[in-house]
Amino acid sequence: MKKKVRLTFIITMLNILLININVSHAINASSDIRYQGIDVSDWQGYINYAEVKADGIDVVYIKSSQGNNIKDPYFDINYENAKNNGLKVGFYHFLTATNTQEAEQEARFFSSVISRKRT
Repeated sequence: MKKKVRLTFIITMLNILLININVSHAINASSDIRYQGIDVSDWQGYINYAEVKADGIDVVYIKSSQGNNIKDPYFDINYENAKNNGLKVGFYHFLTATNTQEAEQEARFFSSVISRKRT
């Protein structure tokens, strides 16, 4: 009986998630320009951004941080090397918060990590 209850719970949660996804809204594109992009973090190690650019990549989304106190160790070097190779950059944060207060702390931390970087 416990397995059936767990499965029912999981199915219910998936349905709730899918319903929430279906009511989300997106902003229409402001132009027809399409960019090729990748996301990078410490998992990739050192990246040769000249090769990335030569492969037709236009945009790099760089992991900046995780949780409320972990800065990606490759964040600064990824940023500098991407910019030095003429790539557009964006940043992302790996969220670990489980409540509103933690999410607010993480948002402040994310902001502090990227605050002096230009996109």
